[in-house]
Amino acid sequence: MSSVTIAFLLALMLVGAPCQHLSTNEIHDFVEEVETVLHLSNKQKAVRSDNTDPNPHKIPSVDPTNAVGLLDPLDIDLADQCFPKAKCDPDARFRSIDGSCNNLRFPNWGQTNVANSRIVQANYSDGISQLRNSVSGNALPNVRHIRTTIFTDRDMPAPRHNLYVMQFGQVIAHDTELVISKTLKSGASLQCCNADGTFPANLPKECKSIEIPKDDKVYKHRCIPVVSAKDTSDVGCAIKPVRQLIGVTSFIDASLLYGSTDKKADELRNFKDGKLRRQFAPNGEAFPPNVRNATEACNVANANTVCYDAGDLRVNQHPDIAVSTTTLLRLHNSLTDELKQINPRWQDERLYQEARRLLIAMYQHVAYNEFVPAILGSDFSRVNQLLPQKNGFDDNYNQSENPNTFTSFTSAAFRAMHSYIQGKLNLVNESRKTKAKIVLSDFFLRTDLVQKDDNYDSFTRGMLTQQAQGQDRFFTAEVSDKLFKGTSPFGGQDLISIDIQRGREYGEPSYNVFRQLCGLPKATSFNEFLDQIDKENVDALASLYENVDDVDFYVGGMLEKSKPGSIFGHTFQCVIGENFFRWKFGDRFYYEFGNQPGSFTLDQLNEIRKTSFALLICTTTNIKSIQRDAFFIPDDQNPLVSCSSIPKLNLSSWKE
Repeated sequence: MSSVTIAFLLALMLVGAPCQHLSTNEIHDFVEEVETVLHLSNKQKAVRSDNTDPNPHKIPSVDPTNAVGLLDPLDIDLADQCFPKAKCDPDARFRSIDGSCNNLRFPNWGQTNVANSRIVQANYSDGISQLRNSVSGNALPNVRHIRTTIFTDRDMPAPRHNLYVMQFGQVIAHDTELVISKTLKSGASLQCCNADGTFPANLPKECKSIEIPKDDKVYKHRCIPVVSAKDTSDVGCAIKPVRQLIGVTSFIDASLLYGSTDKKADELRNFKDGKLRRQFAPNGEAFPPNVRNATEACNVANANTVCYDAGDLRVNQHPDIAVSTTTLLRLHNSLTDELKQINPRWQDERLYQEARRLLIAMYQHVAYNEFVPAILGSDFSRVNQLLPQKNGFDDNYNQSENPNTFTSFTSAAFRAMHSYIQGKLNLVNESRKTKAKIVLSDFFLRTDLVQKDDNYDSFTRGMLTQQAQGQDRFFTAEVSDKLFKGTSPFGGQDLISIDIQRGREYGEPSYNVFRQLCGLPKATSFNEFLDQIDKENVDALASLYENVDDVDFYVGGMLEKSKPGSIFGHTFQCVIGENFFRWKFGDRFYYEFGNQPGSFTLDQLNEIRKTSFALLICTTTNIKSIQRDAFFIPDDQNPLVSCSSIPKLNLSSWKE
């Protein structure tokens, strides 16, 4: 007899229950129910225990003494010499569209069309731009072979995170980084695979295409095209090694909505009452405007098909990123309405700038108050100064903190969230029942269904309700074999192989280098990876790579065991935390900073701190109920509540 059964019977005797009146089946059923409850309770306790990190490590910017290999600030800022300094107005109240003049001493920091920074030295085989080799001098293992060997497809959902965690991560990624592809001297696009899908005998130097092994069980074609990112050598800058250019601002500033150039920002404006342009669906709901010719931006046959125009050209990648961008659009326009009601004399420019400033503040608060602790862990976020303050101003703006998105974040660590992608997207009704599912690969560059019927709300509820896939070595085949299926003559592409290749193209050194950067000892044998990676995966690495110093950062980081409270292992948590730190303390317009021309008043700041992701959703949809912790699935610990109960901002302190 189990201990649970004994405890059950003992409890019956203690309360004087008539055991003899219970049948054997009734006792068995009740014991099974008790065991289930106890199991769930213990599991919940384990989850709560796992979320506590008694000894969170510190990122390089917080504790540089343990960061072996961290570049000197002069080397981090090396690419500054490549770009002219903008002329700045030190009294400007609003951040520029292109990110310039955020830092008055280094006005091109964070600006669009400048170079990524590096926090560790690049590793190129020629010291300039050619892919690194094994320490033996041989080529590194084929990235597609690595992918099919280690990173397979298995349904392993995240325990409590919903799909909006992945989606908000993509919003951050598109807001802070965009690869600008190299082109031919004529400006024409590069062809990095032969027309028949074979691998070129003479691969153009501007291409980093992936050769598919002949024994590949999925692909019949032999080439995945990868066009190199434009870098400092393309703008006449002779620094070595090269640094890749960023096509958007580095700041968390909603550039995916507003644009990263004045020209684009103007194209998206109504120039009336501060509003952004929009189109209206048959039900009267607002969506981003259309591009001029849908066939050029989307995978559609008709030029008049719904295909969105926004601050970032990737808005149509798939329905959920279009939904997320629409949420921001609607929020901006709702803020202009409120601000105009409070200040009827404000003209278009003032309304636009004030609404933009407030939206960015609300968005930053969600990022640092909810998203960052959800993915990095609350204890880690606290010890590394990533959490917002509860009251008062934060006076820790650091003019020497370079906020440029750095290469190891964008070409490796943050790409780990591709593991969170679901292969099927649920459309969910108000009762939280799935009414339809779509297969992701069927809707790459097809977003017209977003504004049909109530699909916008249904996609939103789906992201709030559907579990993300877990952060692990498993990826849905919808992106590892079928990426952009239907848009390429060769069929689907492999996002994970491209991730590994992009890290090599950006000159990321090996996983071992990042271990030392993040305070771990350098491994001298594969077995010394066992402190962070389980034996099965260490053995897989040893079978693929010649040397312990060959392992790609992306590959090693993906295999690390998650840190308490975080979805990432030690090195990814460290590198991602480092970039969020730089985006915060290197942004003069970060919403909590005081003593700046663009600072909010204390009353305004206190209102902004009421912002929650749940509020953003309730404000921009017809959804009636939502869980308060909107990055976690609704459950007994996080029940649905009425949208009317979610705290709202009182904008009366904006009245002039």
